[in-house]
Amino acid sequence: MNRIFVRIVFLLLVLLAALSSAAFAERPAISSDRQTFDVFTMRYRLDGHVTVRYADRVITADHAQVSVATLEVWAQDNIALEDSSGIHFTGDDLYVEGPAHRATINGHADFRREGLRVTSDTATFSWDTKIAEFTGDVTRTLNGKEKRLSRFRYNVVTGEILSEEEHSPGGEGSK
Repeated sequence: MNRIFVRIVFLLLVLLAALSSAAFAERPAISSDRQTFDVFTMRYRLDGHVTVRYADRVITADHAQVSVATLEVWAQDNIALEDSSGIHFTGDDLYVEGPAHRATINGHADFRREGLRVTSDTATFSWDTKIAEFTGDVTRTLNGKEKRLSRFRYNVVTGEILSEEEHSPGGEGSK
């Protein structure tokens, strides 16, 4: 009986320590029409007019799940991603890997800057390198001139086009 009691107390202490460290870590600020929190997975489930703010990033969507333990965000439907450097992406679905400082937008990814618009099936963005990579069916419109591509890499801070791969007749990209 004593061993069972000791094990239960030990497990409770481990759980308390895990919850305490998560409680004191920097957490995203979230708001939504409806939200639930699963203490076992440390994940919020958010529905309706979702806003997630973390550091200098703001994510809006119709639905999202946010892990406060891993700082990951999964957002669905009408997503928008912005940060203080002026980036603005929209699309269908978003996955943010907080510790890796990387975001992936799937479905109707759209990026706009003065004189530039890029749409694609998928876009990835790294806050560390400030490089956005667009893949799939990519349309790059630069100063009113449209070009169809299979891949486009762009530095969102410097405005430098790093690479473009055009669609080839066989469907594969080429430089």
